Amino acid sequence: MTIKIEPLDAPMGAVVHGLDSRRPLTDGDFKAVEQAMLDHIAIVVPELEENVPWLRDFGSRFGPLVPHILDQYHHPDGFEVSIIAKNMDSPESRNTAKPAGAFWHSDLSYEVNPSDAIFLYATHLPSKGGDTEVVNMRAAYAALPDATKRRLEGLTAIHRWGWKTLGATPTLTPEQQAAHPDVIHPVVRPHPKTDAPILYVSPGYTMKIVELEQAESDDLLEELFEHALKPEFRYRHKWSLNSLVGLDNRSSMHCAVDDYTEPRRMLRMIVGCTDGRRGKVAA
Repeated sequence: MTIKIEPLDAPMGAVVHGLDSRRPLTDGDFKAVEQAMLDHIAIVVPELEENVPWLRDFGSRFGPLVPHILDQYHHPDGFEVSIIAKNMDSPESRNTAKPAGAFWHSDLSYEVNPSDAIFLYATHLPSKGGDTEVVNMRAAYAALPDATKRRLEGLTAIHRWGWKTLGATPTLTPEQQAAHPDVIHPVVRPHPKTDAPILYVSPGYTMKIVELEQAESDDLLEELFEHALKPEFRYRHKWSLNSLVGLDNRSSMHCAVDDYTEPRRMLRMIVGCTDGRRGKVAA
């Protein structure tokens, strides 16, 4: 079947028709999906049969898959795939106060090598709720006043795992913590494949702008977050069973909506940094 890209009536996103988890991904299929991610930031692939090796291979076409920091939730069929579960009454289900990801963030921004993209696949869904919200950080930057854009030139920010995650992340083991020190990234990052400037901060992981005093940093970050979270930059994804969602982490931040009590389970693949634009460890 030919791949067809159907843009969503939203500030970002497109549905990808024609993928089949019972057959390998062709080079042509991959190029079409990759371009859809670049153009639309979020993609939705409906009605894929659950196939962990296919999902792992699909994700790895975009770059090396990075095992998540919480290795206790790695999938038994492949450490490159992690399980995000809540209310499942099983050891793989998290017991944090809020569901995993229920705060605004871009995956692995707390790493020296942040994530290019993330893919989520739904295996269990509540009867209502459990949506995922996404913000178009490319559009958010473009809409900033020119004076604010000039103010952001050359600024960098410190990112930390679990900074303001609102009870949605478990405590790290000493070994996990030691392997993930605070890191510094530019506040505005050019996209490596489009060169578009992207606002690269998030409430969950960005703790301070390095070049500013704490109070001024707090005020500027609050201003940027308030701006980015305006409705005109947001897409709210309503999940369907056996669907796959891909997000360009370089151009977005996302948040799991905490509004359900029934079982919910996702499989996740995180694509690592492929462009060599590393951050640096904070002093």
